[in-house]
Formats: sequence, structure tokens, C-alpha cells
Amino acid sequence: KKDTKNTGNLAGQTFLFTGTLPTLKRSEAEALAEAAGGKLLGGVSTKLNYLVVGEDAGSKLEKAKKINTVRILTEQEFLLLINKK
Repeated sequence: KKDTKNTGNLAGQTFLFTGTLPTLKRSEAEALAEAAGGKLLGGVSTKLNYLVVGEDAGSKLEKAKKINTVRILTEQEFLLLINKK
């Protein structure tokens, strides 16, 4: 059971990763999001803030496009987001 971190520049934000990321393994990207205070979700829903997409994203991307509150990011945009202080 993981402790929810309330610190970091992504505190309170939710993330989901889909598809093949160009440089990171999905587990590495998820660890970066959590280290910055983000929370991981298992599926696309209105609770999702960011969907980080790689190649062959598929149905999660299509579902996220229908929810106008979900921001869709590339791996590069995600890395820029987590590095902002």
C-alpha cells in the first residue's frame, strides 16, 4: 500500500500512461509521477487529470478525448511538466 504524497509540484493531480513511450518504460514514468506527488489511476474517467500517451495508445486515448477535462500529453510534455517547480 503506497502512501499518498501531498508534496511535489504534481500533488493532487492524477495520471494514466498508455501506449509505448519513446524513452521511458511505463513503470519509470509512473514512478516519476508519484515522486512528484501525482497519483496513478487505472483507467480513464472524469477523475483523471492527465493521460500521457505513447505510440499505439488505443482505446484509452479515444475515451480521454471524449472527456474535456482530461489533458492529453506526450512523454516530452509530461517530462516538462514534472520538471517545473
